[in-house]
Amino acid sequence: MGFKDRAFGEPIYDVGVENPKIVIIISCEGRNTEPEYFNTIKKKLNEHIPALIEIGVVPKDDNKSAPQQVMDNLESFIKDKYDYKSDYDKLWIVCDTESDDEARKKQIKEIMPICDSKGYFLAICNPLFEFWLLLHIVDISTYDQGVLYRNKWETSSKKRRYIDKELSNQLINGYSKKAGKFNTNIVSLENIRKALEQERLFTNNKDSIINNLGSNLGDLIRDIIPNI
Repeated sequence: MGFKDRAFGEPIYDVGVENPKIVIIISCEGRNTEPEYFNTIKKKLNEHIPALIEIGVVPKDDNKSAPQQVMDNLESFIKDKYDYKSDYDKLWIVCDTESDDEARKKQIKEIMPICDSKGYFLAICNPLFEFWLLLHIVDISTYDQGVLYRNKWETSSKKRRYIDKELSNQLINGYSKKAGKFNTNIVSLENIRKALEQERLFTNNKDSIINNLGSNLGDLIRDIIPNI
């Protein structure tokens, strides 16, 4: 992928080079948590990311989160910024399924064949991205899977769900979805390895995740840190 404006550390792409730099671009549903998580990986675990891999997280200036909008944001970004090379580069879309949101499930199913046809990769969490984060820091086998999947609201104001509350309970300094408040203590090589191992206990196939507790975010992580 050629960087038209030399973004993300000004890497240089040359088709004639035997081992060109691989660019992984990630477009997230969330405006704060997901981008801050991946940017934290870039900063804290840079020494574990191969030199030939460059990570780009698509910025968001709105709260539009429909799967089609997340894909549109990705396409707009690469159109303006990059010369996409499908033989080398990888474009990822990160979405939540939300266990009780049938409309959202339908929307994800609608973009699946489009992603397949365009060579985009789709990382899905059910019920939400915070489930993937929880896998980093707890022994997930001690939790009731039905409770995790339903992820009910814990407050009458509907500001915090069960998994969010668990993250806050388990983390020093708690957990917040507000901009700039991501708890970077979640991200460590040890914690990510724990998450990858525990993710295997659940559904990992993106077609099956739609209706089951699970995640395939591990596939994206292994693209970023192949030797983890």
